[in-house]
Amino acid sequence: MRRPKLCAMGTIHVLVRRGLPGPRTFDAAPVSETVVARKLEAYAATCNANDPSLCNLSPSDFVSRVLCGGVSVDDGDWVQPLFFQCGEGIWLLRGFEVLYRMSDARCVPYPAFVDFVYAATDQAQNMDGSLRRAFQEHTTSSLRRVDARLTTLGKQCLEDMLRAGLLTAVNATAKQLPAILEVPLRNEKLLAIEETEYDTAPADLTELRLRVWRRFGALSLDDVKPALSDFGGVRFSPPLTPAGAPFKALAETTQHDLRFARRFIDDFRLARRADPKARGDIKLDEEFCCYLLGVGHAPFARESMRAWRRLHPAASERIRSSGAALISEAVAAGLGVCFEVSFADGDVRWLTSLVPSLGEHLCKQGGQSGSAALPHSMVAQALGAPQ
Repeated sequence: MRRPKLCAMGTIHVLVRRGLPGPRTFDAAPVSETVVARKLEAYAATCNANDPSLCNLSPSDFVSRVLCGGVSVDDGDWVQPLFFQCGEGIWLLRGFEVLYRMSDARCVPYPAFVDFVYAATDQAQNMDGSLRRAFQEHTTSSLRRVDARLTTLGKQCLEDMLRAGLLTAVNATAKQLPAILEVPLRNEKLLAIEETEYDTAPADLTELRLRVWRRFGALSLDDVKPALSDFGGVRFSPPLTPAGAPFKALAETTQHDLRFARRFIDDFRLARRADPKARGDIKLDEEFCCYLLGVGHAPFARESMRAWRRLHPAASERIRSSGAALISEAVAAGLGVCFEVSFADGDVRWLTSLVPSLGEHLCKQGGQSGSAALPHSMVAQALGAPQ
């Protein structure tokens, strides 16, 4: 069977036909959030559940039997859509983030994958060097595989994608950046890097980031989340689940806290001075979105956050104002702002009134399709027909 071409996707098709420079400038919605959600939901319904025996492996066994065992569809390279706002209520496909999946479109093999990442990074007190090397090899191999799949699409299609600004982002920790910079690639400008929070920052992080911006299509800071230390000693009880358990309690410190996010913004300003076309986002994680927007993944998140705000109005205002200030700085620097939850336009209206230019920079991940993802090799086939 002939491989479907990614440039048949509606976004690319319309952009090339109209001769427009990027996805923020057209007014039609050929690949809208609604269309993507419908197709991802349909695909997710056909997927097999993750094998429970593999979900409970130790980190070392997970490496040998899963990462190196060939049991994951597309070797675990699945993609989740990202959308940008194009007018009130209109969200269009902007790009993709590579996420790990085995066979279930909606979740990683839990807890095995989470335990592996923990043991392989600076999260663990006694990080395992062999697991660190395996995690880095997985990251660089994923980057090579995604690049190879893009290469098969053909020169014209790749040029169309580049004009459209349709990028595919691969996750890497700060300490993996030197390794990904050494990977031989053919389509660097169609690839983006998302700097994850699992490792502490190396001493030369700013220079590494500038090198990533020079080589790749974009660099974003993933999973920005506030810590209690960001709020000058303010203390409050956490939100609660309907059963009364703590829900999304803020930690005393986090790797990608507000101060760290501001360092990323400063580094992006340096990149923009060298190249005014440099691209990137700050991505606000679910915990941040709960406190900032009152929206999370859990079905009870909205009610839990409303109840918490009634009990802690001063703390809520402090967090919201701090978040709005960070977003304003990011937008002023030229960064996109991506919320990693599915939200309604009304949830962010107070933010867009405070930061009027946010609408041109606002993105969301997953959207109506939630956590569903597609194998990277199937993106064109699943989303190819404009509707």
